[in-house]
Amino acid sequence: MIPTLKRLEEVRRLLVSLRENTCQDFEVVIVDQNRSDLLDGLCREFSASFPLTHLKPDLTGAARARNHGFRFAKGEIINFPDDDCVFTPGLLEEVSRRFAADPGVDAICGRAVDPVSKQSALLRFLDHNARVGEGNVYQTTIEFTMFMKRSVLTDVGPLDEELGVGTYYGSEEGADFVLRALYQGKRFDYDPALLIYHAHKIGRYDADECQKAFSYGRGFGRMSVKHVLLYRKPSALFRFLNFQARALCAVVLYACLLKPERSRYYWQRIMGRLVGACQSYKEFRKTGSSSSQDRASCSSP
Repeated sequence: MIPTLKRLEEVRRLLVSLRENTCQDFEVVIVDQNRSDLLDGLCREFSASFPLTHLKPDLTGAARARNHGFRFAKGEIINFPDDDCVFTPGLLEEVSRRFAADPGVDAICGRAVDPVSKQSALLRFLDHNARVGEGNVYQTTIEFTMFMKRSVLTDVGPLDEELGVGTYYGSEEGADFVLRALYQGKRFDYDPALLIYHAHKIGRYDADECQKAFSYGRGFGRMSVKHVLLYRKPSALFRFLNFQARALCAVVLYACLLKPERSRYYWQRIMGRLVGACQSYKEFRKTGSSSSQDRASCSSP
């Protein structure tokens, strides 16, 4: 499932990389959130190369788009590519081989790398194979590098549509989902040799980046409170405090180095997390759940 908005050439590059993969046993579901015909011609072009479903629902948010697209997917292995990532040529074949070789694995996670530097992108990924756990979620998983059995999504429930890009709480739908899967005993394996290209976003630390940091922080705050209250996980509180302490160290460090723009950026992260946590705490205590999705998927671990 590929949710996309306001991008054409990036989507073309992704589809070309899929067409050039050594494994051609796949389908593509594009969830087009443009209110125009921007992608119509592109979808017609590539539908001649592989099965492609072009959806144009009236909705916003990456999590909502992915949940919507899943309803139309027929495959047994599910992936949620970013619309600006590129698959390496043998990736799908290798992922397919590993699922066939190890029926016990529920999800296989790869690494995002910058196409120019070939260094890890977006996260500080581990450089060695690992079983994904609560302690390394942010070093092993991001939505577009995960390949999951269909049963994982049906068992764990949908992505939390209150979280992620396009919502007030602008991040953490992926980490939230992985953690819920781990609580149910799902097995996620990580291998840094499985590569997906994605440009590394170099922080400008300007007003837009600070606003984004605040929004992403709200998402982390909401997810943290959700997992403490709904899933009774003290580890979520410890993770929240750890991340806040690290960000506070960054604020002080960059202030001492006379880099106020970077110090301000990390301060916005801190404040966003606090705002998201406080608002969500009030909501969860009042309603008992963040959404009907949570009521459906929440169970005592």
